[in-house]
Amino acid sequence: MTRDDGGSAATLAIVMLPLLIAVVAGVVQLGAIRVLAARVASAADLATLAAVDDQDDAELLRSGTLRLPADAAATARRFFALNLEQIAAHLDLAPSLIAERADVASFPTAPAFDPATATVYDRPTVRLAAAVPVRTPAFGVLLLPAVTTVSVRSVSSPR
Repeated sequence: MTRDDGGSAATLAIVMLPLLIAVVAGVVQLGAIRVLAARVASAADLATLAAVDDQDDAELLRSGTLRLPADAAATARRFFALNLEQIAAHLDLAPSLIAERADVASFPTAPAFDPATATVYDRPTVRLAAAVPVRTPAFGVLLLPAVTTVSVRSVSSPR
């Protein structure tokens, strides 16, 4: 008498297939989150760089000292929103709302103390910290949160 295991292998494959699909979907979603986190960090870096690039020309001519203009924080916020527009389809909120909620601080003269991070800056500096909600639909299908928050912080100063 011979035993036929052909049916049990097919049954095992059918039972394990949903688990395999779930694992692959989770791995792909994690990869997508990493890519989006890098793009969010780049958006924040570019925004703070644009803000510190704009110097108070009158002060620079008068004293030779680098000083950020009064609107440096607004400039960083504006450029952050513009940079986030590139990935707006993957965000859970509008880029302008994310930029509006971001913690942006400008320290126009040095030395300056940042009470939020307990850091002393030796140059004029712009700091941006934000929580960016990113859609994660594959996680939602797997009964995990459908939105993941990517936290980013960027600090720039002129050289």
